[in-house]
Formats: sequence, C-alpha cells, structure tokens
Amino acid sequence: MKYFFVVAGYLFAFELCAQDTTALKAALLGRWEVLECSEQGIQVNKKQDAKSQASEVYQHIKEQRAILYYGFNEASGERRTRNFERWQERDSTQEVDRVIQAIAMPYYAVFFADSTLAVYNKDSLSNIIQFPESRRYIFSPGTMSIDITLPGGYGIQWQAQVLELTADRLILFLPEEAEVVVLAKRNFSLP
Repeated sequence: MKYFFVVAGYLFAFELCAQDTTALKAALLGRWEVLECSEQGIQVNKKQDAKSQASEVYQHIKEQRAILYYGFNEASGERRTRNFERWQERDSTQEVDRVIQAIAMPYYAVFFADSTLAVYNKDSLSNIIQFPESRRYIFSPGTMSIDITLPGGYGIQWQAQVLELTADRLILFLPEEAEVVVLAKRNFSLP
C-alpha cells in the first residue's frame, strides 16, 4: 500500500511537469467575469436572484453587525429595546440593498501578459466602470497557484490556488478568505 502512494505521487508530479506551461499561461490571459464568490462568508452566484441571496447574507451577519454598530449582544441576555429594533430594521434595509447591488453588478478580472491584473466592476445598465484596481500577479503552473501582490508589488494580497483552468473556466481557492471563486472567460480586445 505504501508503494502505491509513492508511485501515485511520482505519476502526479510527472503529469504536472509534463503539462505545457505555455498553454496554461496562455489560457489564463484575458478577461474573466466572476460568476460565483463569497459575500461576507456566504457563497453567492452573481447570475441568480440577488435579493434572496442578499437576505441570506444579512441573516448570516446581523448578530455581528448588532454588536459592532449598535453595541447590542443578544447572547449576553440583553433585552431588545424599541430603539434597537428600529436601528436593526434600518440597518437590514440598507445592508441588504448594498449587498444586492454588490451581487448584481458584474465584476471582472483581466490578466495581461506583463503580469498585470486589472479588476473592476462594470455597471451593466450604464456601462460605467466602477472601483478599478490594478495588481501584479505571479502564475506558477507547476503548483497551479497565483500570487497576487499589492500595488507596487509590496507584499502578497492573495495566494490563490487554481482548482481548474480551461479555455473558458477558471476556479480559484483563496485560502485567506476560505473562498471559492468561479470565473468565466469573456470576449475582450484591447484598443
């Protein structure tokens, strides 16, 4: 049995080395749209109903928000006051609306050959780019990992493990966030 694992390990390592790293790097380049990601600890699908998902996200975080923003901790035995209930109603409405917008707005990542990563939201109604950011990335095909660094290249922001990379699909695992991100390749051409 021990030898089986050793042989399987060698075969796996050989398969990784035998992969054409140039083809993997080429597959990564281009514009990717985020289809699934985590919103405050809850996995959401950006192509499904945003309202129901936003309500689920709020139910997940409402106790934390009550402690953080209002100083109310129901677990400590505190009594609910009318002021707290009014605050919670306003907070839930505002936060659910904000999360609905975050889920519904398309989010893109563009990998360039010079190791630049551009990420941005694009309002589908007005076609306006919002919240653009630029990062640097290092793709290591041998380990199927991507290190994404902060602006200026000072420190790693995310260490993403590539779970799947095909010509039209990319699945990443971000261990710092314990998050799975599913992306789909979209047509893109530079001017």
